[in-house]
Amino acid sequence: MIFNGNQLANSILQTLRVTSKIKPKLGICLVGDSPASKSYVNRKLKACQEINVDAEVFNFSENVEQEQLIKHIQQMNHDGILVQLPLPPHLNKLDIIHSIPYEKDVDCLHMHNLQRILVYGELCEMLPCTPAAVLQILDYYDVNVIGKRVTMIGRSFLVGMPLSLLLQKRNATVTVCHRETLNLDQHIMNADIVISAAGHPKLVRNVKQGAIVIDVGISQGEKKGKIVGDVDFDVVKNQASLITPVPGGVGPMTVCMLMRNLCNIWKKKQGQPVYINPKLSDAYLND
Repeated sequence: MIFNGNQLANSILQTLRVTSKIKPKLGICLVGDSPASKSYVNRKLKACQEINVDAEVFNFSENVEQEQLIKHIQQMNHDGILVQLPLPPHLNKLDIIHSIPYEKDVDCLHMHNLQRILVYGELCEMLPCTPAAVLQILDYYDVNVIGKRVTMIGRSFLVGMPLSLLLQKRNATVTVCHRETLNLDQHIMNADIVISAAGHPKLVRNVKQGAIVIDVGISQGEKKGKIVGDVDFDVVKNQASLITPVPGGVGPMTVCMLMRNLCNIWKKKQGQPVYINPKLSDAYLND
């Protein structure tokens, strides 16, 4: 089965649509003129339009000084704030992320928010967007991960680390692999669920029959302008019971989860109930 990320994302966005006169506002800082970063920002702006929230983009030159960028972030009065990644090498990514007030950190990358996830998991009102997207996909197909063997390829603080923690909170048995992992193919073949976020084309070439395959990787394909994932899709789609394509899989869901975070920030600010995954088990809630 091939997952349609655009279809599910559009369905969820409709449930997030704001109908009140007072509505949240997202502030985006974009450094440089990378076509990929501009494309990602445009997707976020489109999602804001679809759920009827305001958004504002602040453009900075490629050689902007770190102090200037941080000063601007600290002066922003938006409900949610994000800095589009990646950043030029002369900028310290962590220092810039931590200059965002944690309660406005819509990407959920601030250390305060990651620490809360370590303790509370999915009971937090904000989750890192790509890990949340993966969990949403699993929930959509009613995949119970308790006791399942999950191979997580990639350990970044954007995806691999928080996602592996969240899956362990759901009582999955998670193996985290990285560039120094030996016998990677063996870890992949042993897994019930394979999640790859390495940015390495055709890294996953075979899985065991019936495995679930979530492809988070994004790379430039051999043909100019073609985006590919980590999975050799044409081969693995015949082995997997469920597979996400690139593009059109995890990507649209990630933007959707960003919108959910923004709405939760705003609802909390307004004293309204925030979204918490209704499929969480009593055991999870009482852990």
